[in-house]
Formats: sequence, structure tokens, C-alpha cells
Amino acid sequence: MERYRLEEGIVVGRRALPQGDLLLRLLTPRGSLEAVARKGLRPTGRTGRLSLFHHVRIQIYAKAEGLPTLTQAELVGRLHGLEEPRRFLMASFLAELAYRLASPEAAPRIFPIFVSGLRGIAKHPNPLLPLVWAGWRVVKAGGLAPSLLGPGLHLQEGRLGEEGVYLGEKGVEALRAVLHLPGGEALPYLEEAPLERLFLALKSHAEEAIGPLRTALAL
Repeated sequence: MERYRLEEGIVVGRRALPQGDLLLRLLTPRGSLEAVARKGLRPTGRTGRLSLFHHVRIQIYAKAEGLPTLTQAELVGRLHGLEEPRRFLMASFLAELAYRLASPEAAPRIFPIFVSGLRGIAKHPNPLLPLVWAGWRVVKAGGLAPSLLGPGLHLQEGRLGEEGVYLGEKGVEALRAVLHLPGGEALPYLEEAPLERLFLALKSHAEEAIGPLRTALAL
């Protein structure tokens, strides 16, 4: 069935196609979405609205076969601060993780966490802290939270034990807080936690569950 529909989301990927078309990936409250912007590489106002991490409202024409075609695009908002290279890489990692996990069932939970994480990465003095918080919350929202039962201080294959990424007592305590406490109540635990180890554990846990993440190599 061919039809027009409206979508709202964050641009998390864009790739040039032949004839000047643009392949877009968006994370929306209804799931991950790919669409083609015909002649999207032309220097027009619409192209500027389709930059990475822009919040957009779009109209797409969904065909019975093939990818939907973008017909209209409106900029809802943009984040300043993600242009800094390290913050951009962190935002890209979070975007890839969220996009991979955003099934129609999980997307309504993942989308607000992803948006909050992007804001934190853009503005927090230590962007690794909001990345660790949002990354683990996205993993939980996607149904892949690790089991934190047991006395071990290493995380491997979704369980605490004596092998894997070493978190230490502070790391395990902070991870429990992130996964089980509401909202920002976990942030004080992260301020005292080994953020680098928690991020390494996040990368390892995510890749064990869903396969390699391209952006993980840059971090």
C-alpha cells in the first residue's frame, strides 16, 4: 500500500547515493527509519535541515516495495556543542547503539533516553558521564540489561563474575544505580565511578549482544 505519513525524529546517519540522492537514517519514537531524499545533496535549504543530530519533522511517501521517499522536512531543533570531535564521536556511538536497538516495541522507551543523552554529551563538562548513563539506559530499554546478581566485580556475557571487564566495587555500584534508579538519581554514583571501565563494559556488552559497532572503533 502506498501512502504518505508524517514522522518526527533525530537524524543519526546520512550517506550519499548516485545521482545526488541522500540516504537518511532516523531514530524516531516509533522505531528506526531509513528514507531517501531525492537530490538531497543539492545545496538547498532542505539539505541543511537534514544534518546529523538535527531533530526534524518529515513527510515520507511509503511504497509497497523499496525505501520510503522523503518529500518534506522541517527543522524542529538542533544541539550546539556536538561539533567538538570527541563529543561528536560519543554522540555517534550512542546513536548507533540506539538505532540498532530501537525496535517498534522498544523505541518509545529508547527515544527520550537518547535525546537526553545527546543533550548531556553536548553540554556536560565530562561528556563521558552522560554517555555512560544514556548508553546503559538504552541497553536496558532495549531489553538487554545485564544481570548484576552475584559477588563478582567483572562483567562478561551479561553476568558479574571473575572474568571480563573489571568494574570494581564503585563500578558495580554505579551500574546498579544506572539500571535500577529512576532518572538522574544515578548521576551522583557516576561522579564517583570509573567511567572508562563502565564505557568499556558497555561496548563489550553491546557487541556481545548485537554484534560489532562501527563507531566503537573510534572510541
